[in-house]
Amino acid sequence: MVQQTSEVLVLEDGQAPPPGTTTPPRKPNWYDTFSYIANPDRFCRQNLEQYGPIFNTGVFGGTTIFLGEAKAIQMAFNGDLKYTEIALPSTTMDMFGEYSLFQRPDLHRQRKSALSPGLTGRALDGYLPYINDAIAQGIERWPTPSRMALYPAVEPICFDVLVPLLLGVRLDDAKPETFEGLPVSSKGELKALYKTFFDGFYGLSKWKSSFTAYGRGLKARAALIDFMRAVVKKRRTEGKAIDPSADFLSMMLASQQENPDGVFSDVLIENQCLLQLWGSHYEISGLVSSLMYQFGRYPQVVQKLREEQARVLGGQNNVSTFSSADLKQMEFLEVAIKETLRTLPPSSTANRRLTKSVVLDGVLYEKGCVLIAEPRLAHIRPEHFHEPEVFAPERFLPERGEGKMYEFIPFGGGVHACLGAQMAMLVTKVFASHVLRRFDWMLTGEAKFVQFPLKRMADNYQLDIKLRAT
Repeated sequence: MVQQTSEVLVLEDGQAPPPGTTTPPRKPNWYDTFSYIANPDRFCRQNLEQYGPIFNTGVFGGTTIFLGEAKAIQMAFNGDLKYTEIALPSTTMDMFGEYSLFQRPDLHRQRKSALSPGLTGRALDGYLPYINDAIAQGIERWPTPSRMALYPAVEPICFDVLVPLLLGVRLDDAKPETFEGLPVSSKGELKALYKTFFDGFYGLSKWKSSFTAYGRGLKARAALIDFMRAVVKKRRTEGKAIDPSADFLSMMLASQQENPDGVFSDVLIENQCLLQLWGSHYEISGLVSSLMYQFGRYPQVVQKLREEQARVLGGQNNVSTFSSADLKQMEFLEVAIKETLRTLPPSSTANRRLTKSVVLDGVLYEKGCVLIAEPRLAHIRPEHFHEPEVFAPERFLPERGEGKMYEFIPFGGGVHACLGAQMAMLVTKVFASHVLRRFDWMLTGEAKFVQFPLKRMADNYQLDIKLRAT
């Protein structure tokens, strides 16, 4: 979808909107933030049914306009430096820090362009052997047959995949020497810091105290920066030549070495390590768990996936590594992951504040309002997806052609689209491929989900799992 600049009418201060212009429906309510945090899915569905895909709320204070219509989402994504700015809650911005990609919009493109080589394309192909090995070894430890808590089984494997890929270190609780020189002594300690950090993102008070989630989050953030600083120091003193293709941190260190006055300052490197590990770990752990849950609900999808896998592998039974060429041929696996992202989107996207009033399709979006592009709205609209309540991976195949840009937005869009989207898809494909080849599983009822800030399966949800008969 190509939106003509002329379709978005940008109003200068004092300029009146065209005659007949309307505003989004619904009056913001003081309790909207609490209702949204309690259950974003329910909040979105109820208001979509009553008001349509664009409506006002009071979420996070002020007037926050939820967007579930493609052209309005495109307007929100593409307004940076023209009529929008980042508008995350101030507590969230503090947790991200001044060196995140959400700060300094004038430097965003430069930083993102510099970071992307470590998370896309050939870099991912180079990471693939380790991703395969770490996942294969991780699922080998799953007890079978058993009734297994799904998310707690998936999460540690994702962590063990991502830490070496992003930081170039391998942490092993059974080997204390792997923590030498680091300010934590176990993976659990590091994860606990991340949880406290994340809990502070949407703290209701900015009081810097151990009595508030915000205060505890800031303290955890400082500890995580200390950890990343120690990792960087450890990597620099290893005495090895830095291979920029080895991992994400190596790419940044090599670039800094080559151009000391370039974009990669020590502070930027430390912050990007912190944020990339946080975002990737939470997103991928949640996605893999949701994917296995959806596969358990739809055995006909699993059958198609296994037929595709057998066709691609040519009947090989002892495959331990899925190559880039193999994965590219697994088209149905790709669309099954997309359908999982459509039906169980992890979060909202594109919090933007309007720096100018704009008019689109006769609707006035007033200066100072915040725009949230919400997958929970866009992904369930019949105008975007045929029979949206049906889990149908086929909808993303070329012959059906659903999931167009700005209608399918699991990773956001525009200049602030998720930097780690390709890596998330790759890790999920490899994880799914190994699990499909090795296990059968059955659900134990309907899963409950943690709804906010990121949607993920509750820790106590279990499934029955066993080795596949060979």
